[in-house]
This record gives sequence, C-alpha cells and structure tokens, in this order.
Amino acid sequence: MTVIGRENLLPVAIYTSNHTSFMDTPVVFGGLPFQFRILAKQSLWNWPFIGWHLRRSGQIPVDELNASINGLSRAIRALKAGMPVFIFPEGGRTEDGRLRPFMNGPAYMSIRARVPLVPMALVGTYELLPIHTHHFRPRPVKLVIGKAINPEEYSIRQVEELTMRLRGEIMELYHRHAGPGDMEEPTFNLESDVEVARENS
Repeated sequence: MTVIGRENLLPVAIYTSNHTSFMDTPVVFGGLPFQFRILAKQSLWNWPFIGWHLRRSGQIPVDELNASINGLSRAIRALKAGMPVFIFPEGGRTEDGRLRPFMNGPAYMSIRARVPLVPMALVGTYELLPIHTHHFRPRPVKLVIGKAINPEEYSIRQVEELTMRLRGEIMELYHRHAGPGDMEEPTFNLESDVEVARENS
C-alpha cells in the first residue's frame, strides 16, 4: 500500500473517501497514523466479531434507514473533544466501482463542528476485492490524501454545496492517481446528484 499526501493530515478533521470494497476500511486504518473514530452502518454492529470489535473500540453507529441525528451528534461531540472521525460519504460500497452520490452527513458535521473536511481517494481496492466477490486479485493499492476543505465559508444552508465540492475533490484525486487497470471514473451530473444527495440526507 502506498500513502500519498501525508502532509495534508490534520490532528482533528473529518476524513472521507470513496467506498468500493471490503478492503477499504483496513486500508484506511493502516494509512492514517493516529487514533480516530469511524462512522459505520448500524447493521454492522450485529455481525459476529465485527460488531464486537466496533463496540469495544468505541466506533459510532449510524442508522442507514433513517437520518441518524444521534450518530452525527455523537461524531460532532467526538470532534469537539479533539478526536478525528472517518466516514464513507456514499453510505455503502459501490456495485460497479464508480462513485455514487454523497450523503450530506460529512458536510453537516463539518459546518456544525467547524472542523475541516479532508478528501481522500482509495485507488485499486475495487480491483483488489470487488463487491460480491471473495477472491483477492493482488494489485497495488493507494490511499491519496487531499488538501483540507475549510468549512468557515459555508453556512448550514450550503450543506449541499459543500457536499458536492467534497465529491468533486475526491473524484479529482482518484483521476489524478489512477493507473492502468484502475476503474476510470466518469464525470457526473451536478444537478441530478444534488437531488439524490438531498433524498439521502
């Protein structure tokens, strides 16, 4: 695994990335050199061993069926206490490796807590272990850390604008560092993705 952009790491921030594979979480834990809390789907807390580990390590559950204000509020409290958090803005793994619309949760937390958003791109994890597959396909993997987005210029009414900026920067990081054999990410329709993000927020 190669980590690019370590100079962009911050002591307290909301770290975000695309989500393409079960291998994404181990890569993120291996690439970020400090303790943090991860926001994950509440249903994972019911899984054998995984649920036990999530509870024991103090991670934060988010109800994927309803807008989980409780989960976001817990994350905001963690941020204000000096603990960085990580979240996949897509809310789940992509079926085809392409970037899905983002939920507004990360932008909402960033604006409420006044903590920067750090965009990251995972490159190669989809090809390493795609969804619905149990066979590894060995290949290089990259965790690319982008420059932080300062939320100071955004109000809570601009949460969708910040969400789309975050998505665009993660997409650009992926494009810039994808190599031969990596999924080619297409451009996206801003208006249609805003509508989907609004429905998922």
